[in-house]
Amino acid sequence: MAASWGERRRKPTLEDRFVARMLGRWLDRELAAGASALLSGAHEARERQLISVRTRRAVANDLDRLIERAESPPARFRIVAGPCREQVRQAYDVIRATSVLLRSEETLEARGVARLKTLLSDPMGLCYTPGSAGALTVALHDIAGSLTSRRP
Repeated sequence: MAASWGERRRKPTLEDRFVARMLGRWLDRELAAGASALLSGAHEARERQLISVRTRRAVANDLDRLIERAESPPARFRIVAGPCREQVRQAYDVIRATSVLLRSEETLEARGVARLKTLLSDPMGLCYTPGSAGALTVALHDIAGSLTSRRP
C-alpha cells in the first residue's frame, strides 16, 4: 500500500536502490509522467538517484554531447542516429542554460530530471528526428520549468 503525502518517507533499502538502477529507464518514464515517488521503495530510490550530483552531472554532460554531435560532421557509417542538427541549433541557448542549471547547487525536482533523461534517450524523439521548427526548444523550456517547480 502506498503512503500518503502526509506520511514520512522511509529511507530506500539496498534492494530498492538495486531495483531502481536495474529498472531506471522504466522508472524514469513513470516519474516523468507524474507518478509519485511514494508508489514504491524503488520509485523513492530512483527519485533520490535522479537528483543526485552524479546523475545531474551525467545529464548535463549528455546535453553537452548532444550539441557536440550536432555540430560535428556526419559520420559516413553511423550505427546510431545522430541528433537533428536543426532542432539542436535552434535549442542551443536553452540546452546550455539547462546544462548550467543541472551543474548548479540549486535544488531540482526529480520529475524534471526524469523528463530530460527520457527526452535525451528517445531515439525517435525531438532530439533526433526533424519536427516542427522550434519543437525541441519548446519541450526543453517546459522541462526546465519542471526542473525548478516546487510542490505546494
